[in-house]
Amino acid sequence: MLPNEDATSKDGGIDISVVIPSYNHALYIAQAIDSVVEQTFRNWELIVVDDGSKDGTRALLDTSYSGNSQIRLIYQNNQGAHHAINTGMALAKGRYISILNSDDVYHPERLQTLLSHCVMHPCGLAFTPLAPIDAQGQPLVSLNHPWCRLYARLTQEYTQNGARQALVTGNFAVTTSNFFFRADLLEHLGGFRKQRYNHDWDFMARLLRHGHDIVCVGDKPLLSYRLHGHNTITQNTLMARLELKRILQSLVPVEDPYMRRLVSRIQLNMRSIRHEHLARVVQQVRSGYDNHIQNMLVNLQAQHEAQIAEPDKALIEENRLLHQQLTQILNSRSYLFAQRLSGLVAVVRRLLGRAKP
Repeated sequence: MLPNEDATSKDGGIDISVVIPSYNHALYIAQAIDSVVEQTFRNWELIVVDDGSKDGTRALLDTSYSGNSQIRLIYQNNQGAHHAINTGMALAKGRYISILNSDDVYHPERLQTLLSHCVMHPCGLAFTPLAPIDAQGQPLVSLNHPWCRLYARLTQEYTQNGARQALVTGNFAVTTSNFFFRADLLEHLGGFRKQRYNHDWDFMARLLRHGHDIVCVGDKPLLSYRLHGHNTITQNTLMARLELKRILQSLVPVEDPYMRRLVSRIQLNMRSIRHEHLARVVQQVRSGYDNHIQNMLVNLQAQHEAQIAEPDKALIEENRLLHQQLTQILNSRSYLFAQRLSGLVAVVRRLLGRAKP
């Protein structure tokens, strides 16, 4: 009988351990946890490992979830996503492990679907199609979105050529949130290695190298993958590629033609990435100078406008004194006598016929 929402393991144990690594995702983590709580399948435990968040995540977790007997809250100093996942997996009691990053969301039937498949068709790692959402949780439906185009290409590569070939192109499962596998695999495969950007790709490559398969289950998206400005892989594309190159160099045995081919393909891609990075550096330098000049012009304009709006105080005082002196002259007896005398002279000249026409 397939597992269902009322089923438990034959020995009364836990079927699925869900591990959520968390770091500074207070905006999203409640939605992630709730998506596990709302699963149609019920025989699970949830281990949340907060990796030293500084944004109020711990207070939120303690307030909202400390009373749930199926949820364990673990806190550690910041050591990276790979370490947080490994901490959670080391504490896991389930026969299967399912990972969920703290900014992503499970669809309600995800655990039921994956467990049912893996019981009937054992495999190394199972994943499902996913649906991208934006920072606010709204679906990204435009097929012209750059991420959607990339995902379509990776999916096509996997569908046509299988996991081993598709991994040459990129991570077709996209994220550790899409990983579902037997817990006993960790005994000989080991956990996630210390990689900032590519610990998921590295894990998949080691799975394939050890002879395990990676299988997509169904054609329905059962994971919402959140795209936002703080996605780790978007923070530094060049460093991610350099890290990937180091991973490949550590993985490749001389006698393995598949891995040698993988390395050569990635190294070809590295050349284009370096050129792209140099172009970006040049553009940033140019933009820096342009911005500097623009800022100078703005400051000069502001100074000019300030001078127009508020003239120099010394000039105002000088004009006031000149106006005061002129008033005193116009009101002086000497000036008034001179005006009368000038008028009398003009009358006499007209009488004598000397006045100018």
